[in-house]
Amino acid sequence: MIRLQMIVGHQEEDIANLSKELYTQQKELILLKQQVAALIERFRSLRDAGDSNTQGGVEPPPPHY
Repeated sequence: MIRLQMIVGHQEEDIANLSKELYTQQKELILLKQQVAALIERFRSLRDAGDSNTQGGVEPPPPHY
């Protein structure tokens, strides 16, 4: 009986540790998703700015062609 109580006690501790780690990873995942969304938005704005700077949307070939 004592052995079972010890096992259950260790399992409760392990579950608590896993729960804390899951919480930490979830916060990190949310942050990473926000950063990716910001990067996508920045990429789109840079692409749109680049598109508006080109004449007719087609870039001329480099001089060596």
